[in-house]
Amino acid sequence: MKIAYFFPNLKDSAGTERMLNVKANYLADVLHHEVTIITYSQFEDPIFFEFSEKIRFVHFNIPDPTSKLKGLGYWEKRKQYKEFMTTYRQKVEEYFYNNLTDIAISMYFGAEHKFLPLIKDGSKKIMEYHFHFDITPLSKKLKEKWSVKNLKMKIQTYLFQKTLNKYDKIIVLTEQDQEEWGRYFSNIINIPNPITINPIKANTELEKVLAVGRFTYQKGFNYLIDAWAIVNKDFPNWQLDIYGSGELEEELKLQVKELNLENSVNIFKPRKDINQVFSEHSIFALSSRFEGFPLVLIEALSCGLAPVAFECKNGPKQMMGDSQLNDFLVTPFDVDNFAESLKTLISNKELRLQMSEEAIKVSKKYELENIMSIWESTFLKLLNK
Repeated sequence: MKIAYFFPNLKDSAGTERMLNVKANYLADVLHHEVTIITYSQFEDPIFFEFSEKIRFVHFNIPDPTSKLKGLGYWEKRKQYKEFMTTYRQKVEEYFYNNLTDIAISMYFGAEHKFLPLIKDGSKKIMEYHFHFDITPLSKKLKEKWSVKNLKMKIQTYLFQKTLNKYDKIIVLTEQDQEEWGRYFSNIINIPNPITINPIKANTELEKVLAVGRFTYQKGFNYLIDAWAIVNKDFPNWQLDIYGSGELEEELKLQVKELNLENSVNIFKPRKDINQVFSEHSIFALSSRFEGFPLVLIEALSCGLAPVAFECKNGPKQMMGDSQLNDFLVTPFDVDNFAESLKTLISNKELRLQMSEEAIKVSKKYELENIMSIWESTFLKLLNK
């Protein structure tokens, strides 16, 4: 198969870029497909991740005015953006008509997602979305009721909705998100992200709980620290280690100090060898307010950490709900029950070991080989239609 991925640029180390890197390399090196990655704003920036030598790169390098339009008037904004989109579409069409393509995938809501399914070159078009539906501006526009005041916006949204429905498939990460998208779009399926680390077995004897993530509102670490204040009263020897960075770091450190938890809560910078970090703990805590797809939870399960997680949107229920781990899904954002679930695992060494074994079992379906077989099967089904 000849597969083309579209992505704005590959200069960053974020999760979506990492997923593109892992999948593209597997498609090229293991499944032996012809993979091309097309960007429009790479310019002279180095590509962060290491891609297979078999992968071809096409960099259009078109100045994207999106981030520079704020101070301009309406007509100037419209003019510059239209010029960019016209140039970009012409280059994409030219590429397709000169390079036979079987599958074309728009990732990350790159600018091409607005016109890709309208290009009739014979390739199957896929939109791949890595964030949950509720946080997109599109979601708010679709859910807003029609009125005279918002008539123009609703008509524009309806026309855009028709364009997106022309994709052969829209692929999201979770069953819950598939349900949300499915209320407004056809041809929705979900394919989870694969595990990208080499798991190292956790030591369930260790008296250490782990949390990992950016220090942002989304991750809900304030809930976790409040829960730990309850846990610490009964289990003062246990430690909570939080690995991450972000704008709320000082706020979280102040919360730890105010709750007199300096001796049991440790905040660390992110580590690249996260699999080693997983192996040095026995319990994993996920206190997020929402997720697109909590890959860190699956990675923790693959290392055998017994999990406690809020049943937030999107992902924890899909990962834990059909197993014994379901008992450790906690109603969002019930701090008392979160603390009780942690204490249940802390107080019962045999249960921790049992949940560790269950976690590894649950994680198997998210192994790279299994997830990529779903992708290849999806591609083949589209081509055989």
